[in-house]
Amino acid sequence: MNLVMIVIIMVVTNEGQISVDFLLGISIFLLTFGFVIQFIPGLFLSTSGGGSLDSVVYRTANILTEDPGWWQNNTQNGTNWEMHTDIISRIGLAADATPKTRQTRTPRMLNMAKIEQMKLNEAVLTTKLGLYYKISGAQVNYSYNITIKPIGNPMTINGSNGSIPFGDPLPSSQDVYKITRLVLVERGNIASFRADELTANLTNNNAAMVNISGNQSDVIIQITDFNITNPNASFDNAKLNNKPLTIPDNYIAYNRTNISDFNNFPIPVTLENNTDTLRLIFNKSLFNESANTLELDFNNITFNPNGSPVNYSDRVEPLYEPATLVVEAWS
Repeated sequence: MNLVMIVIIMVVTNEGQISVDFLLGISIFLLTFGFVIQFIPGLFLSTSGGGSLDSVVYRTANILTEDPGWWQNNTQNGTNWEMHTDIISRIGLAADATPKTRQTRTPRMLNMAKIEQMKLNEAVLTTKLGLYYKISGAQVNYSYNITIKPIGNPMTINGSNGSIPFGDPLPSSQDVYKITRLVLVERGNIASFRADELTANLTNNNAAMVNISGNQSDVIIQITDFNITNPNASFDNAKLNNKPLTIPDNYIAYNRTNISDFNNFPIPVTLENNTDTLRLIFNKSLFNESANTLELDFNNITFNPNGSPVNYSDRVEPLYEPATLVVEAWS
């Protein structure tokens, strides 16, 4: 404005009047300038609302990976919303060892129990994640897909193997706004044993015994350092409290070799080298007794016939697997 005033003063005639040509020119300039200011922001926004969807997927991914969530009523509150799904304030998946702090010290480390509870009522999930917009006071929901995809290693949640999707199927002919976050997903607990640490069934040296007490999250047992001398060595099946288990309803079997990562196998699982690693993931719903005896049946692999069965709880430790969390949304 100061510049305009200076120009006006400079073009004042000797009679103290402003040139009509100048007034016309500056008026056209100001009108054009105002139009450009109003029009330019529209160049960067999609007519379908894409600008807002970019921010929606960004915000949703950040909340899910860096926030533990929150619940509250008139007297209590906490971040363990997965145990209070009827009074959720917001949904987050980040692990949290101190459920009264409203925040987590472990962003991008996702809690398995929270992931399992993501299968909420669709309206609750949409509202608590803010996956909607308002038109004349009415709520219009975005379509969305949230998927947790394992990287390399096996991952199961509630007996489901592979990627873990929530929301809608992806459209085939529509603009989709997407963001990806690298995360670590809590897989429950794992107990690792060398084969020579396991003791055999009293009547079968090819069967290894493991004691498991109390209720559990998914039970993961990993066995390494097999003494394989026979080309027909294999893991054949598992029994719990003398009852045969089945794949994939009760558990899933993986094997890793020195030239490949973990791969899912039907039984029997062939074991070819001493460097093979066998990983067995058992559904947590199986362990509802106060004391459980797990029998792992092998072929052409013998175990120590003397001593007591190993205890799962003596070796158990948290297991986190690398994964990606992908948030996609469209309208």
